[in-house]
Amino acid sequence: MARKQNVSSSPVADVQSLVVTQLEDARKRLATFEKELVKRGRAQQKEIESLIRGVRSGKQVKKIGKQAAVASTEVKKRLDGLQEQVLGVLGVATRSEIAELNRELVRLSKKIDTLASKKSAAPSA
Repeated sequence: MARKQNVSSSPVADVQSLVVTQLEDARKRLATFEKELVKRGRAQQKEIESLIRGVRSGKQVKKIGKQAAVASTEVKKRLDGLQEQVLGVLGVATRSEIAELNRELVRLSKKIDTLASKKSAAPSA
């Protein structure tokens, strides 16, 4: 009987050894996974703290404000362009056309005033 025990181990011992080995491997993997989770958690915590500092300092708000101002300017330019197109289609004068007409009217008024003053000065001479 002693001879059989030396040659082969019992099936229960084999299963027990296998289970112990698998449990040890699982424990090692869990420990590695736990370390990785802790590492990721710390990195995310640092990132969140950085974002919070940015919000508290107003940097993010200022950045968003600048982006909004740029977008607002762009939208205004586009709307002005669309307004000019619509007015052009409708046949309504644009601001620049009205300003040009006003300049022309001023020029012509001065010319008329000059001619009128010359004409009224001519009969009395």
